[in-house]
Amino acid sequence: MKESLARSHGSQCGFCTPGFIMSMYALLRSSELPPTEEQIEECLAGNLCRCTGYRPIIDAFQVFAKTDDAFYTNTSSSDLQSGEFLCPSTGKPCSCKSKGLNGAETCKKSTANEHNYEPVSYSEVDGSTYTDKELIFPPELLLRKLTPLYLNGFGGLKWFRPLKIQHLLELKAKFPDAKLVVGNTEVGIEMRLKRIQYKVLISVAHVPELNVLHVKDDGLEIGAAVRLSELLQMFRKVINERAAHETSSCKAFIEQIKWFAGTQIKNVACVGGNICTASPISDLNPLWMAAGAKFQIIDCKGNIRTIMAENFFLGYRKVDLTSGEILLSIFLPWTRPFEYVKEFKQAHRRDDDIAIVNAGMRVFLEEKGEDLVVSDSLIVYGGVAPLSLSAVKTKEFIIGKNWDQELLQGALKFLEIDIFLKEDAPGGMVEFRKSFNT
Repeated sequence: MKESLARSHGSQCGFCTPGFIMSMYALLRSSELPPTEEQIEECLAGNLCRCTGYRPIIDAFQVFAKTDDAFYTNTSSSDLQSGEFLCPSTGKPCSCKSKGLNGAETCKKSTANEHNYEPVSYSEVDGSTYTDKELIFPPELLLRKLTPLYLNGFGGLKWFRPLKIQHLLELKAKFPDAKLVVGNTEVGIEMRLKRIQYKVLISVAHVPELNVLHVKDDGLEIGAAVRLSELLQMFRKVINERAAHETSSCKAFIEQIKWFAGTQIKNVACVGGNICTASPISDLNPLWMAAGAKFQIIDCKGNIRTIMAENFFLGYRKVDLTSGEILLSIFLPWTRPFEYVKEFKQAHRRDDDIAIVNAGMRVFLEEKGEDLVVSDSLIVYGGVAPLSLSAVKTKEFIIGKNWDQELLQGALKFLEIDIFLKEDAPGGMVEFRKSFNT
């Protein structure tokens, strides 16, 4: 990997190089099959290069993908004669190999020989070298049994790690203002950068009831502590296994999570944390609302209540949870035939950036004769109000009408009424943000 990066001039100042190497190494070691080009780009999305050298970095690592040689050169592997290989410097068939200074076989025609780099043929490197994995995680840690933890920190800080839901509920009853954390991607920033003080932190990452991820007949049950990367894998799995009409919302979530954050963040950030943070520019909350998701909430006594996602958000970072309640799980129903869910996100840049405006949209159509009539709908926007905002008047206008271009044009006028931004709206860029609503 290091040689490939150097040969492609991807190192540059070198500040970001170790991070790129480790991200790529983790992908190769955790993949049962050679990764695809898309997987390689996705795994590197959380790494930033201050020299803006992304193109050569990506090119350096694409050799580990199972790809036809013609992607890189004008010569296909099928055109090679016996004993020939593709020279990475010229992209031409080459049979000239000799022992280099380092004892390795090198190509005389390759300019890489000047730096003692061993040229690697694109036709030979397909990721298969990395199927024999060594242990990269200390085995003694894998064998260590989890135990509940209680730690004390500076300034009276308390940190708990319960392993059972009952223990968690007891802690919540004793410390009603405690912050629940999994990946600490939000609370950690608040404490370190915003200087917000939380006296009690409870890690719920290992509570089994919060980590359920079940496929049911009528939808998906998702524990509040499920990581975003796990959720993404489940969405991709059910898309391949279930009828196409059932997974329209899953496809919308896949697209939104793709741009949510880098792989490193998605590996630790959890579903419930993103929901309960109740950010007005949350990428996922408008989709939970539009898709008709239901939230299960449990109190300190073990009582469970269910609330629709569209009724859960009450104001700026305010949700329908009392101090003695926690979010237990999310239920996402399958979509019906002629029911479609779509996502939208506009940010300053495509990768790893917060949204300026985002949305979740759902429409359910019914056949009446030769026409398709809107039977149900929900359109939710983020980034336009202190909370994710449902376009109520627009919904009332389109229900019962034929799904055609005239309906869409009329809906835009009502959308301007539903999504109204004052000239001095927080966040600025009012005209820019309004343009995405139409």
